[in-house]
Amino acid sequence: AWLEAMHGRFTGDWDALKKSWDIMEKYMIPTKDDQPTMAGYNPSKPATYAGEYQTPDKYPSKLMSSVSVGSDPIFNELKSAYGTSEIYGMHWLLDVDNWYGF
Repeated sequence: AWLEAMHGRFTGDWDALKKSWDIMEKYMIPTKDDQPTMAGYNPSKPATYAGEYQTPDKYPSKLMSSVSVGSDPIFNELKSAYGTSEIYGMHWLLDVDNWYGF
């Protein structure tokens, strides 16, 4: 998408970016089948804490349910705006051309 955006910026032809964006939209919001636990999502208790470290040898990080993680401040606003609790996938996991073979 970035490359297509740059192409559009320099040429004024945005068709390739529009196509790229449509493809991303198809995969960026997984279906309910791909997010079966979202129906039980509680924005007051959105996650289990996992520490972050400087080096890969510290991973996978232990999950610590006793650590308070706060609340999700925008879930209800997004659900209201889009009419669904389905959420976008993490951008670094998008694999619309099956590069990783998922």
